[in-house]
Amino acid sequence: MTTVELYPDDVYNQRTIRQGHPPDWVNRDGGEYDLVVLGGGPGGLTAATTAAAGGYRVAMTEQRLTGGTCVNFGCTPSKALIRCARAVHDASRGVEFGFRLDAPPQVDFGSVMDRVRRMRSLSSSSDAVEAAEQTGVEVYLGHTRFIAPNAAEVDGRTLRFRKAVIATGSVPVVPRIEGLRTGEYLTNETVFALTELPARLVVLGSGPLGCELAQAFRRLGSEVDLVSHPTALLPHDEPEVGELIRRRFEQEGIRLHLGFMAVRAGAGRLLALGPGGTRELSYDALLLGTGRKANVEHLDLDAAGVHVASDGVEVDEYLSTSNPDIYAAGDATLAQKFTHAANATARLCVANALDGAHRPVHELVIPHCTYTDPEVAEVGLTPRRARDEGVALDTYRLDLTNVERAFIDGEEEGFGVIYTRSGSGEIAGATLAAAHAGEMISELTLAVTNQMSLEALADTVHCYPTQAEVFQRIALQHAGPQKVAVAH
Repeated sequence: MTTVELYPDDVYNQRTIRQGHPPDWVNRDGGEYDLVVLGGGPGGLTAATTAAAGGYRVAMTEQRLTGGTCVNFGCTPSKALIRCARAVHDASRGVEFGFRLDAPPQVDFGSVMDRVRRMRSLSSSSDAVEAAEQTGVEVYLGHTRFIAPNAAEVDGRTLRFRKAVIATGSVPVVPRIEGLRTGEYLTNETVFALTELPARLVVLGSGPLGCELAQAFRRLGSEVDLVSHPTALLPHDEPEVGELIRRRFEQEGIRLHLGFMAVRAGAGRLLALGPGGTRELSYDALLLGTGRKANVEHLDLDAAGVHVASDGVEVDEYLSTSNPDIYAAGDATLAQKFTHAANATARLCVANALDGAHRPVHELVIPHCTYTDPEVAEVGLTPRRARDEGVALDTYRLDLTNVERAFIDGEEEGFGVIYTRSGSGEIAGATLAAAHAGEMISELTLAVTNQMSLEALADTVHCYPTQAEVFQRIALQHAGPQKVAVAH
């Protein structure tokens, strides 16, 4: 059976391993199942426990740690690190709030990372092997591969299935850079093993991972250079978002090299080529945030008759693969590589595969959030997506400087935008840049899911003062003359 190691070998990592991949675990002998789920991350656990709750016999396989990337190398440790960094940043702003420190905040990076690993061990308890087994799921640990259209093998045990779900997640993309050798760079899977703060950090990539960790390490005391081939930060979001984050990063001292491509790296030096020539950057650590790809290369999908494209497992609108008995969820097939997308599509796979729901994936409204400061969240149709789909939108915007709670909190840098289908008033999407955008975007996700109108949002009573009022205020200003009269 596969052995899993986490560094450093401390009490928190030992607990995480015991929970997610018990060293003394003994697999069952195999058998026949209504559903076999490949992958024990968020999508796999959701599919397996949902099916088990429906009375089906379910097996779930996992090679590394249950909880997957999200709990062990992604969402949980990164947000724990970001929270520590934000605490340091907030303490440095004391003068704005009427207090002074005798000296700038002193970061104990070892203690920061102790807390990160402790948070991970607490989070992983909910996704532990034992927790899955208590729901009725039979867990198999080890390398899994298909051996037939309706059978898989885990370390010599054969699992025959009526239906299966591939939920094996994704892995980091490592770009081809001259001189770059394995072990000489960090990814999301190794960065949280650090015990000493890098004095000089170079980050490759301007997507969510690169932006989040660049800001966090800068606030913790690293000198940070961010190198990005795209000429904007967060290039898949609306341009105004990237421009806002660019200004904040420059204010905080992050050196940006936008439009530059890394061409050589090694021995603590990176050469990047971009507008006007080359730049040479020195580093103590190099972090890759250059995207992710589906983790499906070692599943022997040909044996199951499952087709794979360059971006993952091929599925139809019901998440069924070329083998009608096998479905795929989450990062293994989606362009939207988010934990909540994996959870939602996993539930859809179970409904379609076992319950005959026949629900298309396009019915799902999936928001996303990047946890920089300010956070950036979007949902539904935005102008960038609407242009691709040929949909006309009306746009309504409000700066957070017009929302009392935002400037009371000293968090007025940001804005909210609601997009409606042109001429109808139906809410089609939203963009939000705010300190707590991830907590606030769900209201607009509900509105898009239920095809609500601006009038309905204007009629929804919000607590005062809250930053979430930004959406109601937009609606009150634009829902019609009869609404403006009751605006605060």
